[in-house]
Amino acid sequence: MISSSHSRGAIRRAALSMAAVLRTPIPVLLTALLGASLGLGGCSILPDNEPIHLVDPRLEVEPGLHGASRTWTLNIARPETDPVRDSSRVLVRTPDGQLQVHPTARWVAPAPELVRTALVRYLRDAELLAQVGASASGSDRTLVIDLRRFEIARDPSGSLAVVARADARLYDSASADRVSRLSFDHAEAIESASVAEVVRGTQAVLAVLARRTGDWLAQI
Repeated sequence: MISSSHSRGAIRRAALSMAAVLRTPIPVLLTALLGASLGLGGCSILPDNEPIHLVDPRLEVEPGLHGASRTWTLNIARPETDPVRDSSRVLVRTPDGQLQVHPTARWVAPAPELVRTALVRYLRDAELLAQVGASASGSDRTLVIDLRRFEIARDPSGSLAVVARADARLYDSASADRVSRLSFDHAEAIESASVAEVVRGTQAVLAVLARRTGDWLAQI
């Protein structure tokens, strides 16, 4: 049986402990609590993260590849796409149509920006037009792109490919009349989902897209 004096002593000790806690500065108290939550001996409960590699494709082109320079200027609008593809995540499409995220690769910029930058630099280096830019206005013509696919695709056999599908429309900037249209759909096989293969496949797909765009614009 516990005596009343013993009970009063326990209550008094508990009250003193609570008072000490209340007098402890908040930063000190939080530091103690965080230290306890992370474990003893400096151990961390946070998982070790895999390194993320940025995919930064580069295209090369010889000046004059598409013939003599045209006198008109071109604005390439930011490509339109769905919210899932409007990010820097490298998507992987499974055979049943699901989209997964590559665990260690990211585009160096959101996919629409990546495609636009590649086209702007390619057409500039090819010296096909008087001026190529990504401004909102001021050019003779505007290129509008609907980016429908830009991802890695895995077929039922397990084979992988970098896939790009786009619908491009060229408009007269002054009248807003459509001048021409180009549809693009290309798949570049890759040996694995390694970052090196993703870079190689992406560069190959963008090179085909850029060259076809250059050939198309050269005929207008």
